[in-house]
Amino acid sequence: MVEINNGAERTNRKSESGVMQGNLGSCLCLSGGGFRATLFHLGVLTRLNELGVLSTITTFSSVSGGSILNGFLACNWDKLEASPDGVFKNFTDVIVEPVRRFCAKDLRTALLLGVRLNPKNWISLLRDRMSVSANFLAEAYEPVFSKKLSELPQNGPRFIFCATNVLTGACWHFHGGLVARMGDFYTGYCDATAVRVSDAVAASSAFPPGFSALKLSVPAKTEFSRTDPWGELRVVSAKRGASTSLTATKIFLTDGGVYDNLGVEPVWKSYKTLLVSDAGRPFGAAIKCDAGAIRRLSRASEISMEQVAAVRKRWLVDQFLSTNRFGTLWTLNTRLGDFPLPEKTGYGPEAARLIQAVRTDLDAFTQGEIACLENHGYSLSDAAVRSYASQLCKKSDAPFRWPSEVLSSDERACDSLKTSHRRKVIRDIFRYLSGLFA
Repeated sequence: MVEINNGAERTNRKSESGVMQGNLGSCLCLSGGGFRATLFHLGVLTRLNELGVLSTITTFSSVSGGSILNGFLACNWDKLEASPDGVFKNFTDVIVEPVRRFCAKDLRTALLLGVRLNPKNWISLLRDRMSVSANFLAEAYEPVFSKKLSELPQNGPRFIFCATNVLTGACWHFHGGLVARMGDFYTGYCDATAVRVSDAVAASSAFPPGFSALKLSVPAKTEFSRTDPWGELRVVSAKRGASTSLTATKIFLTDGGVYDNLGVEPVWKSYKTLLVSDAGRPFGAAIKCDAGAIRRLSRASEISMEQVAAVRKRWLVDQFLSTNRFGTLWTLNTRLGDFPLPEKTGYGPEAARLIQAVRTDLDAFTQGEIACLENHGYSLSDAAVRSYASQLCKKSDAPFRWPSEVLSSDERACDSLKTSHRRKVIRDIFRYLSGLFA
């Protein structure tokens, strides 16, 4: 169980003095979707860097697979070197290559099987009814996210990691940097100085049923308040009654995508400029539905989550069209032809269809899968930003260069992705066990 040390509350003084509500610059939201999302967003960041946009972003908000990439970005932001035009010249070495290596490893099997095989874990597993908690996931993340939230850049952008509070059903968000705070609307907000980035990323990416909730233990004397991480006083709703008592000592957090897979929830009130990258798996009609209760309940849950996401997307588009907000949204299944940009480059329908079907998982992704996902995110973000948010580009004429030129053709992409929709669990188990006894 993650324990949080009590500490004095810190708030954003600028926010308390009234400098907020759309005056905080621009925000990039990175959705969930396992390693598929991590790699798609990696291509997005690569293109935004080339266009000179990435260095101008003042807040990064993320969910699940997007939070994995956000963690890499947050922990290494101080290492990035910007040219006079705002382009990070060492972005590939500092961010791209480490993320590629991380997603080429099978994280899922080592945890869901390896943790259960280790006798040292049996007592805690029995206590959790043999489910693997996201606390184990946090330990797996720690070698690459070896910082606390309070150690993130003090003068750089704000990094937000979104999870879902199982007890309140609200979006629990972790904020790093100068204002290291966490909480949700119903529980209240408290200091998060001692929280590790790995804990925040694990809570955000603990997708059920693979992982059970991350257990966050808060000391009894921790001071919760109604002041959120932006410095705004949030008056609690009377509808929740006792659940709003601000005395929580145990918080159970699951994947942020359960509440909001776009990562927009913590920032929509404070930003007028939003760039939203959605790598969630597109919802599709089913030819048939199994009569069994489990499959029917699963399908009902998928439909419910799809409708919630659809409402958020429609709201965003309406906000952009009405000019209440500025920015753009692109999704894994956005058609390149939907963007008005005269000259745009990307995959054709067949390759795009295979990319949309790539599994939502944390197993080892092949070099071909990594390259195609990066290429797709690179292409769609280029078309979206240059179509609808070109004012943000310091280098709008930056040449279009595929992250992987070798896999830029539809034919090669389709060949690399033909089995990417499958979870090869038996193969992964065999490889893991073979490694143990090699």
